Amino acid sequence: MADPIGFGKPKPQQKKSATKGAAKRAEASQLYDQFKNEGTPEYEIYIRIEGKKSWFPVGAIAVKRTNQIHAAIFDNEEELQKGAFRLFPILKKSQNQLEYGYRLKEFKDDEIELAVRPSKGQQAGIGLQNALSMVGDRVSSLFKGK
Repeated sequence: MADPIGFGKPKPQQKKSATKGAAKRAEASQLYDQFKNEGTPEYEIYIRIEGKKSWFPVGAIAVKRTNQIHAAIFDNEEELQKGAFRLFPILKKSQNQLEYGYRLKEFKDDEIELAVRPSKGQQAGIGLQNALSMVGDRVSSLFKGK
């Protein structure tokens, strides 16, 4: 079938430039894929209005340790909310009454666990654990190369 020909010369298609948000999501997606390929546990993240039973899926996060999942959720809270409001506009009306949940991606039958906002002291401890974990990964990768 031939391309439709109209009146006048066809205008060249302009490519839309990626927005900052799209670029940030693409970068996060690459990092997520890297973690996934390394065998890092993946968690599905859910959101709901406090007191309601229905959970809405809003994304996935990969973290190396289970005790890091709460901090990872609340460190990315703004981005999770943006995605949730885009997918489920009804949540925007109750944005001050939202709570988050998670479960391991491979265990779909498990109950969704409620995420608890870490206190400032817990976040500092997790930050130290992350730093030590990264140093340990770097050191072990040096010995793997030989």
